[in-house]
Amino acid sequence: MRFRSCFVLAALVLPLPCLVQAADFQPLSLADADRLLLEANPAIVQARAALAGARAGIDIAAARPNPQLTIGATSVDPGQKGSGGYWKHPTDNVVRIDQVFERGDKRTLRLRAAESNLTATQADLDNTIRLARGDLANAWIDLRAAREIRRIADENAALARRAADAAELRGKAGDLAGVDVARFAADAARVANDAVQAGLDLSRARVALALLLGNRVPADRLDTTDEWPGADALPAPAASVAGERYDVVAARQRVAQANALREVARAQRTRDVSIGVQYEHTPANTNNAVAENAYGLSLSIPLFLGNDYRGDIARSEADYGAAEQQLVATQAGASSEQARLRAEQAASATRFTRLRDVVLPAAERAGRGADIAIQKGGMSLTDYLDTQRTLRATRIEAIQARADLARAALLLRLAGDTPQ
Repeated sequence: MRFRSCFVLAALVLPLPCLVQAADFQPLSLADADRLLLEANPAIVQARAALAGARAGIDIAAARPNPQLTIGATSVDPGQKGSGGYWKHPTDNVVRIDQVFERGDKRTLRLRAAESNLTATQADLDNTIRLARGDLANAWIDLRAAREIRRIADENAALARRAADAAELRGKAGDLAGVDVARFAADAARVANDAVQAGLDLSRARVALALLLGNRVPADRLDTTDEWPGADALPAPAASVAGERYDVVAARQRVAQANALREVARAQRTRDVSIGVQYEHTPANTNNAVAENAYGLSLSIPLFLGNDYRGDIARSEADYGAAEQQLVATQAGASSEQARLRAEQAASATRFTRLRDVVLPAAERAGRGADIAIQKGGMSLTDYLDTQRTLRATRIEAIQARADLARAALLLRLAGDTPQ
């Protein structure tokens, strides 16, 4: 069914109302968001706390056993009373110092394990920053795309609503069947629901980005700038001394730590010795005309009759094997991640290029042709609306493809590879 073209065109091309009121948004560039991420991201803050704990582990591992001071009194005779100071009481007074001496290089092995743990924890922090930046790239790009999609969805909803209103007026004038009026109303409701969903997706994207930034910026005020980030919008992860990714460095250092702890467990079978020095003072009494002083020296060696540390050694062997397997898995995961991201980046580039150069221009030309055709009465309103919906759907797809391309390039760079 054809309609009076002037009336229909006026209903469809009048300026759209302002659907979104200006708000006190705080646009953040990806670089600004990265600075906030390093300051406030919960995962990075926790990783820094773990690093401080690992530094304290060095002092703990370097600590030597404390000497033990013992002061006592023996040969106490309640029936005798002395006069004067403490040393003249009728008791034998003992002062003793015991010192444990570790053998088997236990302290050196503990320090080696603690230093490996510190290096691994530092690599964990660097890797946490890398992963957090990947999450930031995803969240920032999601918000940037959601903002554009929300705008197009609102335009679609306004256009569909006005088309439904125009159809209702024509129906009342007798120029449009009631079933077609109902169809336009149903289509307008469906497109309005799409706009509501786009608004929800936008709110979710704001909340996700705000959470990554430690809620330094309230979610309802958070927004992005308009530019699409390039691969260099975030700093590339610094290469380790060995040229490996930091998750691989951390896994390798965990192997070194497990090996040192295995040696510590074995060293427990090397007996520590405890040397004691004692001074004993016996005051003058009925049995001794003059005060007496005596000295003593002792040596203590543990006897492995109840515990020979076989359980500790077996567990350390198991931990070492698990650390080696984790290193192999981390190396394989890093290689496969880079290969996957290279494929995704290439596919995203091809898809976006085709949409930008072929699909979107064709949809734009079809949209312009539909505008001319409906003015001349050469197209039904149904075909016109279908053409406009296809155009807007293509625009949304182009936005998503642009977002996927920016995301793939950033993630590939953060994975330790170079986008093509």
